Amino acid sequence: MTNAVTAGRLAATAPTTPAQARSTWPRMALLGAVLLVLAVVAAVWDGVGPRLLLAGIGVLAAVRGTTMLRGARNGRFDRSGALVGAGLTWLSAVLVGVALLSGTATGWAFVVAGVLALPALAAVAAVRRAAAVAGAVVVAAAAVLLAALGGVDTLLDAGRLLGALVVGVLGVANLAGAGGLARIARRPEPAPSAGCGGCACGAGGCGSRG
Repeated sequence: MTNAVTAGRLAATAPTTPAQARSTWPRMALLGAVLLVLAVVAAVWDGVGPRLLLAGIGVLAAVRGTTMLRGARNGRFDRSGALVGAGLTWLSAVLVGVALLSGTATGWAFVVAGVLALPALAAVAAVRRAAAVAGAVVVAAAAVLLAALGGVDTLLDAGRLLGALVVGVLGVANLAGAGGLARIARRPEPAPSAGCGGCACGAGGCGSRG
């Protein structure tokens, strides 16, 4: 959520050195595989599958939130990172609780997430905010129309299917990103700069030994 945990953010922050890629691509591949399996289970197993998907997202959010909180204590994240980690930890408990409650509650969770996703994006986006707002209005109108024409059950089924589809796309994106990183990991390490024997680079650079 990584995550999960988005394709654009992953592409923007993807490691470029073989050493970094070797440490990153297995985790990305594992996350992608887990997301894809959860999405498939949710799509083919009525009733239980969507609840497993929601609970799985909650568990992944808990893992990421705990990692960020631990990183904040170690100085790797600032206060905003700690707040995000705390929010993810709280959200994970809510998602798991809703999944355990009932299939209907799970369906409503996916519907609410689908309707609020674009407004949330519009609130934080620096660009294309107008497009996100317009999309949010269209999604909300579509949800109301679907409920009016097909009933609440149809709306909940659509929400569950949309959740499975989005998570499946994220899983495929993570697997694709992991494949790219695996190719980088197979490259040889770049040779050190000419004239550098590596004697004191770790201590601040050549000449730092005085």
